[in-house]
Amino acid sequence: MPMSYSAILAEHRRKLERLIDHRGVDVIRKLYEEANAVLVAKLRRLGSASDTFTSHIHRLMLAQVRQGQMLIVRRMAGELGDISAEAQRESLRGLISSIKKLDRQFIGVATVLPIEEAARFEGVIDKRRSSLLKQHTTSMARYGAAVVEKVEQQMALSLATAEPLTGTISRVESAIGGEWYRAERIVVTETAAAYNASHADGIKEAAKEIPSMRMRWEEHVDDSGEPMDDRVSVDSLAMHGQVASPGENFVMPPTAPDGEPVPPALVGQRWAYPPNRPRDRAVVGPWRREWGVPGWTWRGRRVQL
Repeated sequence: MPMSYSAILAEHRRKLERLIDHRGVDVIRKLYEEANAVLVAKLRRLGSASDTFTSHIHRLMLAQVRQGQMLIVRRMAGELGDISAEAQRESLRGLISSIKKLDRQFIGVATVLPIEEAARFEGVIDKRRSSLLKQHTTSMARYGAAVVEKVEQQMALSLATAEPLTGTISRVESAIGGEWYRAERIVVTETAAAYNASHADGIKEAAKEIPSMRMRWEEHVDDSGEPMDDRVSVDSLAMHGQVASPGENFVMPPTAPDGEPVPPALVGQRWAYPPNRPRDRAVVGPWRREWGVPGWTWRGRRVQL
């Protein structure tokens, strides 16, 4: 039985989700926990458990935390770089597969895409690598600074109350563990960004040979326009199905199709591709009028294509 447009794209969305969960979050969390266990072991060697947390130990511990976090975030940024490269390749392979399936199913042609050639495939990947790696480094450095700040706050409380060293180390462990959600959010969001950037780049490359090729913004919304779960918000409903030419930006309309208003701060904002927020689940997909898939574009109002 032929697959629908939504089913074909959902297949690749699932691959992205598995990549994020198992190759991304699971791997970096293990690295994170192992590196922080090493850091805590070093902190414990600064004195005996019954020692009072003094200004001298505070200085030594803070130096260890800063150095430890610097090493941790460097390793996490490097691992995220490997994961995002994998996401790029998975994205481009999925795009090629989608276009070929959709052309064969809806137009009856066996499409050959230039980006299937190894050199052009890698060229699309390489174009984004430096900017993605820079973003990973910046994001993880910001995360590391937030962790150090939280640890400093907890150390200040320990110092003020002359707490035993063991209590201070427990505070440090808790502060570090409590900031994991920030690192996880970076992994999820930036892996999705790498995936979608490569999809957008691949669509632009494909459009050189297929002039009717466009991009379509895909949310967790079904073919009838209904949300697929309770996490879909009004701005997602407003964006779903929007079509843009390669290289153009998508635009946030003022309302969803049913007229429900979008938060004013979002209206008119533009994005080259998803995500448009942390942990955003939207993806960009290929679109051709010939496939018979609904789409619309924003020209000061919704214009159906």
